[in-house]
Amino acid sequence: MTAPLRTTLAAAALLLAAGTARAAIEEGYDPMAAPVPSTWYAPVDPAAQQADRDYVAGMRPHHEGALSMSRDYLADPAASSPMLKALAAGIIRNQRFEIGLLDEVVRNLDAPPRVLNLGIARIALQPVATEGLGQVQRFLRSPSPGLLTAAAGPVTTRDVQFAKAMIIHHQAALEMARAYHANPAARNGFLGLLNTDIITDQSQEIALMRRVIAAYPGDAAAVPVDPGMIHGMEGMHHAPPAPQAAPPVAVPAAAPPPHRHPAPRPAAKAPAMGGHAGHAHGAPAAAQ
Repeated sequence: MTAPLRTTLAAAALLLAAGTARAAIEEGYDPMAAPVPSTWYAPVDPAAQQADRDYVAGMRPHHEGALSMSRDYLADPAASSPMLKALAAGIIRNQRFEIGLLDEVVRNLDAPPRVLNLGIARIALQPVATEGLGQVQRFLRSPSPGLLTAAAGPVTTRDVQFAKAMIIHHQAALEMARAYHANPAARNGFLGLLNTDIITDQSQEIALMRRVIAAYPGDAAAVPVDPGMIHGMEGMHHAPPAPQAAPPVAVPAAAPPPHRHPAPRPAAKAPAMGGHAGHAHGAPAAAQ
């Protein structure tokens, strides 16, 4: 590798790595500071950019589904659990912000590439994300509720339905986030960090919802979840769960027929003298 080429690649690496360093500390931003949004760039790679588009095409409607599920639950008079109500409100706030991040990814992918002129080489870079939207919107993330901030119960059947449906919904998001990480063509560092947040947050929320279900005074396993309660799964390539069928009724086995002893066999006749059993023989001839 020639020295000019090494210099070119090093400069490009520094340019791309700068965004990663800023994003890694974005959680500690001051929402009252002056907004300074910045654009993430990546080398032009049709396969990588298509992986980003496929991810957004699945995750965005999935997030929208979480919003509508949470709104339906909060509007239901049968909703009771303070912990689930706090969780639903947090889902609406946090995932609505994440939808904005995903929309910015698409907007950047639709923008034309920029050409970086390093003098000895020209590198085409594709905008892939926008960082700093939290400062622009003065956004503060809603933390997951805990036992110190909200009580699990009283827990109603509607609470169990919402928790069970949202667990299924969250598990689909985890699968998609992990699939993006495992895709060798997916190299958008911004989406990688967003996925890390999704995996961390939604794994914790699944554990929280399971605690609420465990506090249900009845048989939580018998509470059905209608597939219509789970929204936004169409773009995730996940079929909605089948309606829960009633357990099969055990049918007692038919009683075996009474044992019958075989009839006694008739005794065999004694063989005629001079003959063999089972064979007929004529009378012995008279002596001469």
